[in-house]
Amino acid sequence: MLFTASLFAQADYAIGSISPELMVQANSVLIDELVEVDVTNIAKMRTKTRRVVAVLNPLGKNDVSMYEYYDKNSRVKKIEARVYNAMGDEISRFRKRDFIDVSRTGNNMYADSRMLYVNYTPSNYPYIVVFESETESGDSAFILPWQPLGGYAESTQKSVFKIKFDQNNTLHYSPKNIDNFDISISEKDNELTFTATNLKSVRYEEHSPSHRNILPYIKIALKNFNLKGTAGTNDGWQKFGSWVDAELLSDVMELPEGTKAKVRDLVAAETTNEGKARKIYQFVQDKVRYISIQIGIGGWKPMPASEVDKLSYGDCKALTIYTKSLLDAVDVPSYYTLVNAGENILEVEDDFAMLWFNHAILAIPDGEEFTWLECTSQDTPYGYIAEFTDDRDVLIMTPEGGKIVRTKVYEAEESTQENFATVKIDAKGNVKAKFEGISKGIQYGQKYLVAKKKPDEIDRYYKSRWNHINGFSISGTKFKINKKEAIFTETMQLDIANYANSVGNEYLFCPNIFNRNTHVPPRIMDRKQHLYIGRGFVDTDTVEVEIPAGFVVDTLPEQTILETQFGKYEIAFTKKENNKVKYVRKLHIEKGEYPPSEYENYREFLRAIARLDKTNILLKSNSK
Repeated sequence: MLFTASLFAQADYAIGSISPELMVQANSVLIDELVEVDVTNIAKMRTKTRRVVAVLNPLGKNDVSMYEYYDKNSRVKKIEARVYNAMGDEISRFRKRDFIDVSRTGNNMYADSRMLYVNYTPSNYPYIVVFESETESGDSAFILPWQPLGGYAESTQKSVFKIKFDQNNTLHYSPKNIDNFDISISEKDNELTFTATNLKSVRYEEHSPSHRNILPYIKIALKNFNLKGTAGTNDGWQKFGSWVDAELLSDVMELPEGTKAKVRDLVAAETTNEGKARKIYQFVQDKVRYISIQIGIGGWKPMPASEVDKLSYGDCKALTIYTKSLLDAVDVPSYYTLVNAGENILEVEDDFAMLWFNHAILAIPDGEEFTWLECTSQDTPYGYIAEFTDDRDVLIMTPEGGKIVRTKVYEAEESTQENFATVKIDAKGNVKAKFEGISKGIQYGQKYLVAKKKPDEIDRYYKSRWNHINGFSISGTKFKINKKEAIFTETMQLDIANYANSVGNEYLFCPNIFNRNTHVPPRIMDRKQHLYIGRGFVDTDTVEVEIPAGFVVDTLPEQTILETQFGKYEIAFTKKENNKVKYVRKLHIEKGEYPPSEYENYREFLRAIARLDKTNILLKSNSK
């Protein structure tokens, strides 16, 4: 029998029994945890969990995880929770009938998964929760990674993960970030045990790499698995990709003949694959909309292309398959692609195949290169994937099987923002400005959707973006989106009352109105994590200032240049004809990863920029 009946005897649940060192910089403490998984039968995965968590303050409330998921192919056999006060006295108990049973809809329009959960509101802190559950599932494709530290500011006294498997079915595992923690691994012919003891909390440090590169975890996958009654294999990415293609994609590609004829007519004048693909991509964007659907084979099998064509909606899988089917109809090759999207990337390992992705996109080959299509957006330019799926390994499904490739990297020189402004100051220090901003690359993606906002939302957006200005009004706002080149242009006029600071009969005026760096990272004593700059960019600001009649600028600040390994910053002032001053600011930041000792140098670089961005010129009255 897998499950030990009395591993957790009645324990001392008082907060005072926890080692003081585990409470330092912690919002919660995992006192004791045992997770036992039995996958000897891949069609019936059984999991038993018992977890004891001390919640030290309100920030630790969500670390308890008092819930379980289930669907048509799985069930929750047992679930209960008990709550103890700081002295170890039981104050609440929740049996299965007390748990709330809801659809796991979330942001999904359709889902066949449900959740049992307790929404416990404590009256006092700290408190301790004992959570127990037993589940049974017909799926063995997803074995959750063992994470003995669930997140930042969580510590662990003891965590044990046991998994029993058929020794004829290889169990792969891949440890990450465990070297600096008290973690042991015990292997038997048909059982693995992972044990962690006395793991101190890891504090969050600004500008660190993803927590997946810091906190310990172990990925686990069976060579042969079951997914909604479909047998699969994780025996290398090539075979895995072939399985995805054969079992999940092969029967969802058909389109109505009328639709095929329509798109063939659409691209009839195009002579290149890119020309055809651009037309097809725009056709998809004009026709369909994105909704999230989590049904089918574990939410992994796309809705048929014919259904998307009929209904004009679908999730990422369905819309990607629909686009691929349309491209097939006009003889443009493309590859269905699985990706871990978002900021916290779960990196793909060359020798560790597993069904652990959260998004689908499309790859169009061009020799050794690829054009990547995000098929869920009605606004994203053709071939643009910045911020969500760029610069990471993905799995493409080729005719030869699965293959790992890297998506596009947006270099700093591609991710530019060029601001141009003409500014007129009156004799009372008020400012009228005409502004134009041109954004490309990563910076395009950060701004172009403002064009779809309502007027009041646009006003709030700019007052948040330029929150260093103490009150202003905007007029004549115009936006231009060049989807082909992914260039966003914004133009407007601003009126800023009392912008120049009066000093007697003179004024101090800061020409950097539109691009001030006001954030300086906090000082972190005894930093542990590497300094990580995830994206590079180049900003250029040019401001032409017209000095009011009756005032002059005697002396301009000298040109200043800061050069570091992190990037380069420079500002320069020039006197022009007709009582004008030209101000130019350039900032080039490079992405990179550096040892912890460099964090303070980077902080000083940003602090110097924040100071120099407030550089003033003195407007002196020439009246007598």
